[in-house]
Amino acid sequence: MTWYSSSFKRRYPITVNVLGGAETSGSHDIEVVFPSDWDDFWQNIRSDGFDIVLADSMGTLQNFRRTTFNFANRELTLAGDSITFANQNSINLVYVYFNNPDQSSDLSSAFSPSSPKTGKIYLNAPANRIVTQPSQRTGTTTPNFVFQKTSDDEIYIWFRVASLLASRIAPYNDKLDFESLDFVKIQSLDSSGSNDTGRYNDTLTAFIPGYVGVNVKAGSNNTDYTVVCEIRTVATGPYNQTISLRCLLQTRDLLPI
Repeated sequence: MTWYSSSFKRRYPITVNVLGGAETSGSHDIEVVFPSDWDDFWQNIRSDGFDIVLADSMGTLQNFRRTTFNFANRELTLAGDSITFANQNSINLVYVYFNNPDQSSDLSSAFSPSSPKTGKIYLNAPANRIVTQPSQRTGTTTPNFVFQKTSDDEIYIWFRVASLLASRIAPYNDKLDFESLDFVKIQSLDSSGSNDTGRYNDTLTAFIPGYVGVNVKAGSNNTDYTVVCEIRTVATGPYNQTISLRCLLQTRDLLPI
């Protein structure tokens, strides 16, 4: 993975839902509506939008189009054309790059998105339930981090992934970025190792810089589950990793004795 261009000062992850397809690679159009309350974006782009580009997780520029753009009203819908995803039954990552005042030419393409997959931009910081050290200690048989909720709660658990990604020895395009998230898959396992999709909502999985957010729900009272966030990384050369990040989630309804 490389930073697309040193001329672009900022980038931000876009979470793309391609769930429901095959466990193989495939191409899809995407469409992303940008939030109007994202000051760091709107205050650091050109008024013509020429310095807004779309790149995949490897930093490769993709064909894209601004289907709607109004700088004064903070309106932008960005479409990507036939982007290749490594797994079509997962939550994938692409990047928007911006903040290049010298980008005086328009890099966008003319195309009409066909059945686009939805991309989302999450602006929150991780809160409350954070797995700060995702790697397991040697010799442990259960996850290091333990959280608790009621059977009615629907909550986010945040996995810190920044420390798991390799950096370059020396900069390229003025950046040390080498390894990036590519896609993630979510599970909720009981004591027998059985997964139940009713205990999480993987369509609400969120990428923010350095973290993956997993939305969990339901569960039976007085029962423990292992929440699994399996990440697949991508980098230059044969360095791709698959890492299963885990925490223990206890369901307790806290009823009187």
